[in-house]
Amino acid sequence: MSHEYRNQLDIKNNEKINKLLNEMPEFIEYFYDHMVANGRSTNTILGYMYEINVFLRFVQVIVKKDSVKHLEVSDLEKLRQNNIDKYISNYENGIKLSNNAKCRKLSVLKTLYTYYLGSEMITKNPTVLMESPKIKAHDVIKLTDSQVSALLNAIRNQNKMSEHAVRYNERMVSRDLAIIMTLLGTGMRISELVGLNISDIDKTDETKRYLRIVRKGGDEDKVRVIDPVFNAITDYMTESRPQLVGSSKENALFISTRGTRMSVNAIQKMLEKYCEKAGLPDNISPHKMRATFATKVYAETKDIYAIKDALHHSTIDTSKHYISDKEARIDAAAEAAGKLFG
Repeated sequence: MSHEYRNQLDIKNNEKINKLLNEMPEFIEYFYDHMVANGRSTNTILGYMYEINVFLRFVQVIVKKDSVKHLEVSDLEKLRQNNIDKYISNYENGIKLSNNAKCRKLSVLKTLYTYYLGSEMITKNPTVLMESPKIKAHDVIKLTDSQVSALLNAIRNQNKMSEHAVRYNERMVSRDLAIIMTLLGTGMRISELVGLNISDIDKTDETKRYLRIVRKGGDEDKVRVIDPVFNAITDYMTESRPQLVGSSKENALFISTRGTRMSVNAIQKMLEKYCEKAGLPDNISPHKMRATFATKVYAETKDIYAIKDALHHSTIDTSKHYISDKEARIDAAAEAAGKLFG
């Protein structure tokens, strides 16, 4: 299984978490231990620690302490709701916060205060009556069939690339094609794809191919790989990977130009490059490949459970986010109104 990548990521995250903890008062370690005991991922914990670190600097100013390290847990209950309102409505690094960002900030504070209140370390919770900012429902951003074709053709044909760029990209074409097709054809997250090893290719069933992956949260799972995607992976392993890999001991499936496992950031930049060449919008991210997979599955099957199981969602509510019949309903309404004219 692909635990190697996750273990490496955990090591890096824990280094950052420990650095943040060293900058904060001791009572935050109790909250950290609570999150670890409840099985929170290092990614989640790191996100919380970043946010709490920023919040404590705000608290320091309110309670007039010399440093963040000098704060005590009792200082948390000196804040009032209006203080929390000010904190989550402020700009951060000169950038106005979106309602999504405000919701995330408030969610962290609610969790923090609930823990210390439940542990009887404080007696007041200024966040208890606060409501999260309203978030407008947005249409899921996904690729149309023609956009998928344009993207894949841009990779295959190296559209609008200079002669020098084409020569440089030659050994990466089959790799890049395999990556994008795997994202589109399986719906896996980019972190799951980055963590893939050669040993995760499951060919025990002669009629079907699978990739074993480690899901968000650490669950082991496998995804079905249809023939076009599997063929693209096979072509990459035959053509490009031997030219890219730096060591025969490297087990990572997708290899960077440095000869090691590709990073999330490298794949994001690669996708941006090809989207630009294909004339696609600049808001197409790897996660949009997952949305494209989900909406296509639902359009073809009308089976929400197929989305839930394929994307490894814990609830149907999460899967519903990818269901959009809005355009079809608008078309049906327009066609119905057309009957007014005979």
